[in-house]
Amino acid sequence: MMRLKQVLRQPEFHAFLFLFLFLLGNWPFLSIAGSNGLMSLFLFLFVVWAVFILLLFLVQRSLRRDASGEDGDEEGGG
Repeated sequence: MMRLKQVLRQPEFHAFLFLFLFLLGNWPFLSIAGSNGLMSLFLFLFVVWAVFILLLFLVQRSLRRDASGEDGDEEGGG
């Protein structure tokens, strides 16, 4: 679990996440997902959107715990 938190805190992971999800929303992937009909395209977009929100939530949680630990130490000591 600590390894996952360390990965989520890396700026490189944030850049990779942005680029990967950006690519999933562009022409080649959308045309592949939409080749079976409009419903499959909507399902693809919804799944990509849900995974994106989940990953952003996990990144935010890992960063918030790190920042709150630092703020708590400063307030308690000062």
